[in-house]
Amino acid sequence: MAYQDAALIAEPDLDLDLIRDFLMQNPGFVREDSELLNRIAAEPSTGNVIAIADLARERMLRETRAARSRFAAIVETARANYEAQIRVQEAILAVLDSQDPEDLNERLSGHVAFALASDVCVLAVSESSAASQALDKVGAAIERLVPTHQPTVLGPIDRPRAWLYGDRSELVHSEALARLEFGPSRRLAILAIASRDLDAFRPDHGGELVTFFARVLERVLGRFAAEGLL
Repeated sequence: MAYQDAALIAEPDLDLDLIRDFLMQNPGFVREDSELLNRIAAEPSTGNVIAIADLARERMLRETRAARSRFAAIVETARANYEAQIRVQEAILAVLDSQDPEDLNERLSGHVAFALASDVCVLAVSESSAASQALDKVGAAIERLVPTHQPTVLGPIDRPRAWLYGDRSELVHSEALARLEFGPSRRLAILAIASRDLDAFRPDHGGELVTFFARVLERVLGRFAAEGLL
């Protein structure tokens, strides 16, 4: 096989820099010579000389450690997602068994908040509908916090919400908010799940489970409205 500048190897007194340049321009000269590769790999590392076998082994170890780390992260994420799904399923079963609005609120603040590993879980219902020209205070807050184009919001709490969290408003630091519209009139409500942990709800968290839970609550509230309880 011909390599550029191959005539260099015939020179009696070679410049090491020229040899290096030749090998850099023709890496296949070393790769395709199994005898040369075996000789290089067999040489022990001494002084400033590093054996190719040692380099390959270190590289393999680094790649193995990186692969294990990625796998561990994937497993941890999958476990966390599975646990979150289980908690939301428990919360859904709890609210489906609600007998009336008062019972629902007790379940939300008790069993549901515990199942969702949160400090506060509340539901605020507006007298306004999504099509109302004039909104009450709760309806206006819903339109501001969770408008139609962004019905689920997760992240840190920007200011205390005494109207929503009551005397626990100073306690919580992150929240998941979901917009609800229920009944034929699409009456407005807001679900708030909050925690004292600032990182419990972050904008980069997926809001799918919160959104699904909100859809279940819409059906429960729609049933209450149809029964004249709300």
